[in-house]
Parts: sequence; structure tokens; C-alpha cells
Amino acid sequence: MNALDWVVLLGTMVGIAAYGAWHTRHTDHLDTYLKGSKTTGWFTIGVSVMATQASAITFLSIRARVLRAAWASCRIISACRWR
Repeated sequence: MNALDWVVLLGTMVGIAAYGAWHTRHTDHLDTYLKGSKTTGWFTIGVSVMATQASAITFLSIRARVLRAAWASCRIISACRWR
């Protein structure tokens, strides 16, 4: 990694931490932070959980499919070259 990579990485991490600190500056109680003062409905929470799971599954499975397809295409290309 070169210096620009480190600057971008550290800048992103500092930016995320600063945004989190700024966004939660008026949160006085841990219960408010964790449960949202119990104002969030069950449907919103359910959709959020499903979206998080779908995102993680997609993140892992798409890369596996691409890798599998790349290996298959390499085998096809190398088999065609030697004929």
C-alpha cells in the first residue's frame, strides 16, 4: 500500500467515527441508543434485519460465483488452445 491508500483508509475511518460521534451527540441514555426509545415498529426492524442478511449473503456468494466462473472459463480457454 502506498501513502495515498493509507490517507484514504485513515480518512475514511476518522470520518465514520466523527459522523457517529456527531450523530449521537444528543443521546443521553444507552436505552435510547440501542432501542431507539422503543419507537421503531416491528416491520421496520424486520426489514432492516433481512436487508443486512441479504447484503452479507450477496457479498460472499457473488464473489464465489465469479471465482467459479473465472476458473471454468480458464479451463475452457486452455482446453481450446491445445486442440
